[in-house]
Amino acid sequence: MNLHHKLKRLIGRALFRYEMLKDGDYIIIALSGGEDSLVLAYFLKDWQKKMRINCKFLAVHLDMGFQKNEDKYQEDVKGLEEFCKSLEIDFYFSKTDCGIQAMEAFEKDISAPCFVCSWHRRKYLFKLAQEKGANKLAFGHHLDDAIITFFMNMFYHGELSTILPLQEMFKGKLYIIRPLILVEKDLISRFVKKMEWKVLENPCPFSKETKRKEIENLLNTCIYPSNPKIKRNIATAIFNPKIEYLPRKVW
Repeated sequence: MNLHHKLKRLIGRALFRYEMLKDGDYIIIALSGGEDSLVLAYFLKDWQKKMRINCKFLAVHLDMGFQKNEDKYQEDVKGLEEFCKSLEIDFYFSKTDCGIQAMEAFEKDISAPCFVCSWHRRKYLFKLAQEKGANKLAFGHHLDDAIITFFMNMFYHGELSTILPLQEMFKGKLYIIRPLILVEKDLISRFVKKMEWKVLENPCPFSKETKRKEIENLLNTCIYPSNPKIKRNIATAIFNPKIEYLPRKVW
């Protein structure tokens, strides 16, 4: 089975299982320019054509406000716009101060910069969805993200939880969808490399020093190498919890 077919099959399974696409949907695609978001946009459009669903897409790229080579960045943004044009997806670009607020929080030691940046980014996207009349917001979170989030929540928040394939927001006025939720990161990276797509560099100064990165490194270097079945078993456990065998809360 080639990469394209495997990715399309896994993404299709998520789309159908969680009913992520429906006639009349207006979906904002969070397009960072990273591997995950490029694959997300490509296969959402691919499946829309195959399913013959009448829905609208708007790919949104946000300038987070981090310091970077502005000339190169503007060139990369134009490349993103051309990528969307080739898929017949509308493109929207906007400057934000999410990264600036994250840096300020870090310098003042108020809160974790990643939390601040993510919170403001989501707030911006939620507001934009309301302004545009969009009813769904698509993120490029994949299976590895779900596993890492599970361990982060267990280690640092004392709860068994992770990201959801389909998440209701604001009493059903908006839904977050994650079509790549069944796809491993390695498949995404290999497909992007095969397609020779240009990936935008992440300008965030904290991107390689986060708790999420620590968990990812722990899994990849200490856990997964010990047995090739472990990663798949963890994923299976997340999607097949036995609630009746978990004790009730005592603390």
